[in-house]
Amino acid sequence: MSTATEIKLLTLLNVSAVKRPRDLDRPGGHRGSPSFSKAPSTVQESEDGKEPSAKRRKSVVFGGEVGPSGSTFGKKGKGKAKKVEVQLNGVQEAARELANGDEDVFEDEVETEDEGETSSSTDVDLFNMHFGATPPILTKDAISVVEERTWKAERKTLKGFGRVLDLSAGNNIPVEDLETRISPSLSASLKASSSSSSLVSTSLSHLGTYKDFYLHSLEGEADGSESSIFGEQKEAMRKAAVVHALNHVLKTRRRIIRNNEKLAHAAASDKPTSVPEPPRDSSFTRPKILLLLPFRSLALHYIKTHLLPLAPLGTQIENQRPFLSSFSLPENEEDPLAAASASNDFPMDHLVNFKGNSDDNFRFGIKLTRKAWRIVMPPANEEKLLDCDIIVTSPLGFKMAAEKEDSIDMLSSIEVMIADGLDVMAMQNWEHVQFIFNNMNKIPKSPHGCDFSRVKPWYLESQAQYLRQTILFSRYDTPESRALFNRHCHNLQGKIRLEKTDYNGVLGRVRRGVRQVFERIDLEGSEGLNGAVEEVDTRLEWFTKKTIPLLLRSAISRQNTLIVVPSYFDFVRLNNYLRKNDVVSYAAISEYSSNSEIGKARTLFFKGKKAFLIVTERFHFYRRYKIRGAKTLVFYSLPDHAQFYSEFMATPFLGSKGVGEVEVDEAEVSSRVLFSRFDALKLERVVGSGSSRQLLTSGEPSFQFI
Repeated sequence: MSTATEIKLLTLLNVSAVKRPRDLDRPGGHRGSPSFSKAPSTVQESEDGKEPSAKRRKSVVFGGEVGPSGSTFGKKGKGKAKKVEVQLNGVQEAARELANGDEDVFEDEVETEDEGETSSSTDVDLFNMHFGATPPILTKDAISVVEERTWKAERKTLKGFGRVLDLSAGNNIPVEDLETRISPSLSASLKASSSSSSLVSTSLSHLGTYKDFYLHSLEGEADGSESSIFGEQKEAMRKAAVVHALNHVLKTRRRIIRNNEKLAHAAASDKPTSVPEPPRDSSFTRPKILLLLPFRSLALHYIKTHLLPLAPLGTQIENQRPFLSSFSLPENEEDPLAAASASNDFPMDHLVNFKGNSDDNFRFGIKLTRKAWRIVMPPANEEKLLDCDIIVTSPLGFKMAAEKEDSIDMLSSIEVMIADGLDVMAMQNWEHVQFIFNNMNKIPKSPHGCDFSRVKPWYLESQAQYLRQTILFSRYDTPESRALFNRHCHNLQGKIRLEKTDYNGVLGRVRRGVRQVFERIDLEGSEGLNGAVEEVDTRLEWFTKKTIPLLLRSAISRQNTLIVVPSYFDFVRLNNYLRKNDVVSYAAISEYSSNSEIGKARTLFFKGKKAFLIVTERFHFYRRYKIRGAKTLVFYSLPDHAQFYSEFMATPFLGSKGVGEVEVDEAEVSSRVLFSRFDALKLERVVGSGSSRQLLTSGEPSFQFI
């Protein structure tokens, strides 16, 4: 075998097996092109084993695309776009039918020269600069800045969001001169979408910088303002995140497809010197987008409201019906919160979180092709999902599947990660979230058919984490979410965290005349991580040796005292202490308690047979019960959700079955709150930004609000 022949065969193997061209001698074909067969060899077997009819394309529409049904996109005005006949030779026809699947090619984008983008315009596309084979920001000095966490910090105002903290590694690609261009077909779909707005455009321009973002407390979410639950700002960010992710997939696939075509064309030529080096345009696996969500209901909202409306006209949505059925409530099952929303039995944030299918165990993928968007549903294994472009999962769903399959290869090539609902995930199991972030962009255990000659160098050198874009959404700021942002967001392009310093607090929602005492725990000499660890033991000791004796000395607080403990770990420690020392009669309920245990504890507490009742913040998050009978409320630590504080403070005045109010002397109702400097974020949301600074820095250890 000659050297030239060996080069051609190796190149074809690296690209993938090129299928036989269609019969171009038939009417409409290019007569000057070689014809290998006049038999009906154009019928090829699809991925599902079916034989689709022969495909033939004669023309394209400049300024838009020819969709599967012949419709056009991106037209301006009512005039018809001019059709130009394009004849393709046999090699170009063959290149569009590579082994990724005979439909897994964005043909229109290949034919229209990158959908209208010229070679000069792609030079200023930030996508090509950030995710190219040799990104200019990927330097040793920049990596050392990230590893040593010596980011250059700058506080600025971000249009549409306000005050932010902008962290830079020092060599950012200048976004003033570059932009991430939106594919024309996607832009047309976005304009046709009813949810398109100026906020979406503004958010999209921010995300197009390919920086990491941590966005929280949008439109008053942090204090539970009902007007913020379906806030326009947050929905605009969600829409922009989906558009940005979809645009990233289309650009990535288009680049690979065009390079496939060039390689196939060169390999089919008679000149061995014309075979180029394999382009560095690929990754270990196909999935590029990870969408991490807490509930099926939110996944349904993302896909149905934000993603599917972006599909070009005529695109077939495969498996849509089973997806809607699996992620909605069963047909014969009525949503228990539907009636509650009309009667105002639950706060609005609870209805948003749990209305619909609130199952937290799911994982599926979405594969984008020219003619169809395929939703790959369970029981799809890892190999099927590795053929998708977008992975949508919950922390629990991914962790269970990863343990079962003993593989995390699905995360190896993620380039854009969107995590929405971090505040809810903190109420589920935060270890599952940490598991996903700890295993992002690792070298896969198996090759999965990867052509390593085309893998980008920074993937092979385990540097993908320095280019991955991470977008975090949370209803409020928490230390756990900040830890993700600080420890796992290594984007050399920079990262932005929203800063909010004008919290009003929720003390104004508490009944006037109620005495509220905030007591600061003394942590002198405890600094850094060791201080945070020691704070756990110090708080328990403070509560058992100072707070409980103080409660027992008062005739009012020694009875009808409700103790709120945010952490289940602290709940167990406090429960064990009270059981061993037998200092007071009490009942305890948590998110793991059964309905019978909850009912019994509530009854004993209301009738005064138990002096203390201990509950966890997670219990209140999932149940939102209105517990009556309390006159003294003790917060072992402030809840993360500031609204919970005002809700607990309203329980002494609740009427029968939590409806209406009863006459209670405000002087008999009081609260006591323990806090430390590690509770700064919680404290700010409860008492307000100005008061929190005073509580944390003042020389007085105790403060009282009435």
